[in-house]
Amino acid sequence: MSKWWLPRIWAAGLLLLITFSHPLWFGGPANIDSVLTAPLFSYPANSAKWSTWLTTITILVACASVLFGSRYSRTMWWVITASLVFSFLLNQHRLQPWAYQSAIYAAVFASMSVAQAKRWLVMIAASIYLYSGIGKIDFQFVHTVGQDFLNAVWFPGIGRFADQFDAPTMVRLAYALPISEALVAIALLIPWSRRTAGLCAIGMHLSLLAILGPWNLDHSAGVLCWNVLLVAQAWFLFVCPSLELEADSEKMAPEGETQRPHPVASRFSMAIVIVAVVMPLGERFGYWDHWTSWALYSPHTSRVEIEIHESAIDRLPVEIVPFLSDVDGDHWNKLDLSRWSISHLNVPIYPQSRYQLTIANRLANQFELRDAIRVFVKGVSDRRTGRREVQSLLGQRAINERFRQNASRRLSETMACHPRVLFRQKPLNVIGVLANPTTNFKTR
Repeated sequence: MSKWWLPRIWAAGLLLLITFSHPLWFGGPANIDSVLTAPLFSYPANSAKWSTWLTTITILVACASVLFGSRYSRTMWWVITASLVFSFLLNQHRLQPWAYQSAIYAAVFASMSVAQAKRWLVMIAASIYLYSGIGKIDFQFVHTVGQDFLNAVWFPGIGRFADQFDAPTMVRLAYALPISEALVAIALLIPWSRRTAGLCAIGMHLSLLAILGPWNLDHSAGVLCWNVLLVAQAWFLFVCPSLELEADSEKMAPEGETQRPHPVASRFSMAIVIVAVVMPLGERFGYWDHWTSWALYSPHTSRVEIEIHESAIDRLPVEIVPFLSDVDGDHWNKLDLSRWSISHLNVPIYPQSRYQLTIANRLANQFELRDAIRVFVKGVSDRRTGRREVQSLLGQRAINERFRQNASRRLSETMACHPRVLFRQKPLNVIGVLANPTTNFKTR
């Protein structure tokens, strides 16, 4: 039996996370799936259902095989890696942070010795905390989500933490949250401080569980399960790595599986890790997605607000109607994408304007909303001021045109191989290239 427990614990965690978010992985009502599913490539509609089921079942079987000590655990981890990547291609909403992290970890578990794997896993884990922390050192976090976190803190005999301070002090205290997370990340990279930093990481996740649990902010079960899994990771990877680092891959392989990792496979996994660690640097510039850049609990992300006119509500499925609300009495009902996603898929909405514009495009076309739909495409907020570039699109035609432009730009940038070609493609990202009926303005 393997003496290294982290791979098995991770397999068990992935099983639970997929179970908690099963509508995302197995599909829900057809009229809802057709709107919320956004593949990264085109494929026949009649193959979507069986492809989704087959891929998900493959992941679950492979995880169970690893969990129960299969002699082919390395092979099973490669199966998990490939199946997760294929799942992301079928539906980019499945690029949940824990799923993306699991795909990277699976490649590491599949191809490296224990000592080598731990070195690279430390790098990945530290980069997650570092990017997550730095991403929240901005205006939006300290004035919104950071305040929500602090307002949720309560001490016996004292009461709410937020009641003890004035508003400016609360903003300064909110900055302490991401700065602390970034400092933990740096300490994890230093061998002599790694154990202490690991204990701090455990404390951080336990605090998040207290804040995000059903007794407080009531976040989804998947978010809570992921934090529990990260507590286990911190313990086995940082706090108590014991003597496993000195063990070679043959001694530490699962029972019956004694082959050493292939050097080519190890290099391939190293390349995956390097990409995952480096590419988040381009997140604020639109070159890497927010969640794959570990923008966790970060409100600076790009997004799309969708509003449906009250005259067209009867064209929508009844499952969508509860998530519409006319807050300002102008007869336009805002669709709460976050609540809709959590209610139907048990996961937060994918925080990317590209994906959310796809939802708007599907709604407009599938239910023939014509001029009864309008959207506001919001860019990444400014780190210092919180202001965003916003583009308004009125009607089905304008939404379709913007959607086609996005698709055309992605195809052009994929095919372009020369840096100067990529540079020439960049102006297409600038807000304001569409003809009327669109308007552009800045807002918070």
